Amino acid sequence: MPTKKTLFMETTTVPAERTAAEISSVLIQAGATQIATDYEAGRIVGLRWSMRVYGRDLLFQMPARVDPIYKILRSRKKGYLGQKDEQDLKTRAHRVAWRQLLRWIQAQVAMIDCGMTEATEVFLPYMQTNSGQSLFDALKGSEFKQLAPPERPS
Repeated sequence: MPTKKTLFMETTTVPAERTAAEISSVLIQAGATQIATDYEAGRIVGLRWSMRVYGRDLLFQMPARVDPIYKILRSRKKGYLGQKDEQDLKTRAHRVAWRQLLRWIQAQVAMIDCGMTEATEVFLPYMQTNSGQSLFDALKGSEFKQLAPPERPS
């Protein structure tokens, strides 16, 4: 019988709001000058922050993508779940997604701190464009057509 793969940070019991506060602290360490928290239906869904980059204040936005985590956790359950069990599963997915995001940001900031990378190099996909989208979402929406393919050597 195949064993189920454990998700990274799957057993966390830390509430998403506490994890978001920890992320804010790490972002401040990386140079964030302002941080805002985004909510939908009373649930924390993302963070936005400003960071001074080459003399300009840039805005970054980072969502916590909970749905993929929820789908994995739900796929392990067989049959119908009652409303309370379903809500518990969604809350768990929310905690796990935020905790994974914290660990990723901590690793990136560790590399920034030792000079292996720059904050903008790490967070560039999350930079907010004039349309309000992240740079990644804007590029993805155009199927990355703004990026020229590399020239082939002759």
